[in-house]
Amino acid sequence: MNNVRSVPNENNDDGIIISSASNVFYLCGYDCGGDGTIVSSNGKTVLFTDRRYTEEAARRVNAEVEVRDGGLPEIAAFFRENGAKRISFEAEAVSCAEYTRLKDAISGVELVPTVGAVEKLRAVKSSRELSRIADAQKITDKVFEEILPLIKEGITEYELAAKLEYAIRSKGAELAFDSIVAFGTNGSSPHAHRSAAVLKKGDLVTMDFGAKLDGYCSDMTRTVACGYVNDAQRSAYGAVLEANTLCVAKIRAGMTCREADSLARERLKIHGLDGYFVHSLGHGVGIDIHEAPYLSQRSDEVLTEGNVVTVEPGVYLEGLFGIRIEDMVVVKDGCCIDLTGSDKDLIIL
Repeated sequence: MNNVRSVPNENNDDGIIISSASNVFYLCGYDCGGDGTIVSSNGKTVLFTDRRYTEEAARRVNAEVEVRDGGLPEIAAFFRENGAKRISFEAEAVSCAEYTRLKDAISGVELVPTVGAVEKLRAVKSSRELSRIADAQKITDKVFEEILPLIKEGITEYELAAKLEYAIRSKGAELAFDSIVAFGTNGSSPHAHRSAAVLKKGDLVTMDFGAKLDGYCSDMTRTVACGYVNDAQRSAYGAVLEANTLCVAKIRAGMTCREADSLARERLKIHGLDGYFVHSLGHGVGIDIHEAPYLSQRSDEVLTEGNVVTVEPGVYLEGLFGIRIEDMVVVKDGCCIDLTGSDKDLIIL
């Protein structure tokens, strides 16, 4: 686990405030459920949290972090005691109202916004983090195996989603995010909201889900068929699978995120389907289900050893069907290693 001293001090400040819940967890090892703030100055680091959490937090945080009960008044007093005059805060984690309260409480101190300092550290996973992510994915793979026999004509999206999410929780994990379960034409919306739609023969079933274990997420999508597939569905599935397989084989450290995304688009273009790939290729996964780096046409960020990213090409034909195949990989040893064990060949149930 990292500590606050590992956070780059690009603004030459003498104090820092970390209020993003995910970043607090990353730096101290304890999830306060959003009721925690890390402050550091003059070599001292304190986690301020609600009294309801102080006892548990004191048992779990890094040895270098002191735990105290308190909020904004106590945070202000901490910086005054340590003579801080220039303090960084996480601009993306602080609302306008919170900034105003902070400025009023710590008067006479320069507040300097910072963006992405901790997130840059989080993008490169340690061996311990990789182990947690891999364990979360093993649960996700097991759930997929268990859920396949339950996908039968007549079940609703609501029912299948409930069974899928129960299977995750029954294995001692949390939901990494609200699962996506989409039948037939609903699958043409990449982030479809579940409904009372009833599964029919000839429908494709897209399931996007993941487990969260010990604070770290997994993410996987599989598309299966109920009863049979038509030629258009089979052809599109084959194209998406080609794109997924190509990206898993080619992505490596030193490649830009834009180049990774282009691999999938160029492969789908061969099949005339690139225009139906309406989202980016993937995103980082870790403490959050979406985090840096982002495999997108808008990003020239360079992939680094230790990045964990999704590879999720898809095609979405409005009014017909959608197909997405998503694996989670770690960029490592001059290639990328697929952490996803579930079958991705076309399954017809």
